[in-house]
Amino acid sequence: MEKRLQQAALELIVKKGLKFTMNDLAALLGISKRTIYEHFESKEQMISVIVDEAIAEVKQAEKAIYDHQDWSSVRKLKEVLSILPSGLHIGDVRLLDEMKRFAPEEWKKIDQLLQEEWDTVTAIIHEGIASGELRPVHVPTVIQIMRGASGAIFDPEFLIHSTESLTRATHTMVDTLLYGITIREDERSE
Repeated sequence: MEKRLQQAALELIVKKGLKFTMNDLAALLGISKRTIYEHFESKEQMISVIVDEAIAEVKQAEKAIYDHQDWSSVRKLKEVLSILPSGLHIGDVRLLDEMKRFAPEEWKKIDQLLQEEWDTVTAIIHEGIASGELRPVHVPTVIQIMRGASGAIFDPEFLIHSTESLTRATHTMVDTLLYGITIREDERSE
């Protein structure tokens, strides 16, 4: 039942943002509010669980990518830096803005993921340097650049004014971080 409640809450978040009510949730599922409160103390707790699961999904995806022994470091970096959770629509500009304004504790968790959870990326870069696939760079500086870029891409103010989706902006960020803005030899037309 908890998963069913979370899925319905995610549907309402897509439709109404964080302004959905427990009455909305009960009506959507055809159940009483009491049934909801048997599983979650509050809407805030439900949102917290949804955010925690989205973060866990990102970390699990990172681990799965890192564990691919047959993948190059560049491919691993591309994949890890492009992860977006499937359940919580973090690409929804309105949701990010509402999260920042109306659920600051949950926003802190998302922001912490964007700012502090870089161990996997750090390990991939070190492996890429060791294998000769990546040039030797000062890894803490590169991580700081990546943190800044990720924070800027996920900033609701940027997304509101951008003509690109979060997915497309993320791919542009990753491509630029890995290859720069110069035209590569394989992209030149002759």
